[in-house]
Amino acid sequence: MLKKIVIITVSIAATAYLLLALFYLNAPPASPKCKGLEINISDNGTQVLSSKSIEQYLKSKGFRFKDTPMEKISSIEIEKALKKISIIEECECYKTHKDLISISISCKKPLIHVFDQTGEYYLDEKGNRIKSIESAIYLPVASGEIKNEETVRGLIKIAQYLEDDRFWREQTEQIHVTPRQEIVLVPRIGNHLIELGKADNIEEKLSKLKEFY
Repeated sequence: MLKKIVIITVSIAATAYLLLALFYLNAPPASPKCKGLEINISDNGTQVLSSKSIEQYLKSKGFRFKDTPMEKISSIEIEKALKKISIIEECECYKTHKDLISISISCKKPLIHVFDQTGEYYLDEKGNRIKSIESAIYLPVASGEIKNEETVRGLIKIAQYLEDDRFWREQTEQIHVTPRQEIVLVPRIGNHLIELGKADNIEEKLSKLKEFY
């Protein structure tokens, strides 16, 4: 009788062992934990965005990285969150074989600093609005009543011209837009104003004026 009980007990134990072994053999491996962030920013050397601010922004949105299982971190959700930052042109997020979250960002290039009836912002070369930038960089300042896309395109055209022409870049204090959507340059030197009218034939107008100066 005792021998029979021992045999049954051993059989049950062996069966339980086999079931447990099968369970652990078939169980998926534990997800590796994230070791941190790897952030690369392309901003044409303007330093308009920093890796530190990106990390702080993502943390404020509830993302956690260090020691978080990699499977619980969504690259797609990170990209969606970053694309809401107005200075960012494009971004890509992926997981590396070193258990890092790698983020590559390209930034818009601020071209002009605007103060108008709607507030303060920046414009890039495509006329896109940028809410803010981190670093203090020289940009032409525009003010006045900027009411339509044609005026925005004119401001961009002038800002690009000033970027390429050192004389006018150093000579121009401010770009002002009148209620009639005409453009006036405010020089750094002198008490006069330069009335350009519409932003067409900018190079011809300013070249003639440069000769006069």
